[in-house]
Amino acid sequence: MAFDQMNIKDMLCDMYDIQRQVKQAKLLDKPKDNDGTIFTLKDCFDNVIGQLEQELERRGEEIN
Repeated sequence: MAFDQMNIKDMLCDMYDIQRQVKQAKLLDKPKDNDGTIFTLKDCFDNVIGQLEQELERRGEEIN
């Protein structure tokens, strides 16, 4: 399925839910992998959610 056909609102809803669960588990500041990276899970969420929000805005849609 092409990115154009994907439901960005559903993806954002899922990402917000996952982010909330990771935050409750106090894992947001943990590294995203075991390769010695400086990037955290929060960095990944910020990146993915930010890009999805930009795509939604580009489409002229609003987050409910």
